[in-house]
Amino acid sequence: MVLLTQAVGWNGSTQLAALHALSPFLLAVTIPAAGLACWRKRHPLAIMTSFVGAGSLLLAFPLVFTPDRPAPDPTGTEVSVAAVNLLFSNPVVFDAADDLLIRNADAILFSEYTAEHQAVLRAHPLATAYPHKVERDGSFASGIALWSKYPVAESQRPATVHSTLNILMYGPDGPIRIFGVHPPTPIFTFDGWIADLETFGELGSAATEPTLIVGDFNASYWHPVFRDLLRRGLSDAHTTHGQGFSNSWPTDKFFPAFVRLDHALTGNGLVSTSVHDFTVPGSDHLGFVVSVVSVVPARVVPGR
Repeated sequence: MVLLTQAVGWNGSTQLAALHALSPFLLAVTIPAAGLACWRKRHPLAIMTSFVGAGSLLLAFPLVFTPDRPAPDPTGTEVSVAAVNLLFSNPVVFDAADDLLIRNADAILFSEYTAEHQAVLRAHPLATAYPHKVERDGSFASGIALWSKYPVAESQRPATVHSTLNILMYGPDGPIRIFGVHPPTPIFTFDGWIADLETFGELGSAATEPTLIVGDFNASYWHPVFRDLLRRGLSDAHTTHGQGFSNSWPTDKFFPAFVRLDHALTGNGLVSTSVHDFTVPGSDHLGFVVSVVSVVPARVVPGR
């Protein structure tokens, strides 16, 4: 039934959203179940599990055989952006800042950015390295901030449940539109989660500059509402670079991370050239650094 809701693109409810995140594990269940059913000659069960397994493989097809991406401009200058969910209760933010200073990204997007985090980070040498800041501290998980080495200007703030940053960053090859996002989880605010993700798609479609939508989406490829974003001409950096099955949450449990909630989506003439994850001290998410550059300019044919 979960697979059928994936097939028709139905987001369903809070409970179904949680089950969607576990979709890749259907294969881990159906393959031995199909083998056991065949061995015991339970033909209806064998047929059913085979259909479920085949459906899971079909759903995962774009993660394995990624579509061709636009060619990056070899003369362009790469811009790197780190995405970090700090965790609102993080007791070692200073250590996280030490790590970010070494990584030396051109910009940093902080999620779950509280007033306490702001005070610690502004007292760290990291604050000097990133002179351009747009900050929206909030209670618990609602705050967000962008620190940049390049000049930035904030545009009209989108109407979302949690603060969404709408930033124009003036990079070496011209402006880049950056939307810093962190919608609520579907567990607590299902309707708000759906609405925010749909808003991100509208923002990406309406932007006229090379566009990067980055942050903790609280959604994975296995959520239909997230795949709707990709159908708007956006590309997920981890999928593009063969990391579609990688996971980023949770990292603070006795079991390994089992779902990717943190993404960088590029579009409108912007393409990712690399992405890699890293551990964020005190957080329950992996962070990542994505490098982006403009695509090869379209060739102009004389007389057209």
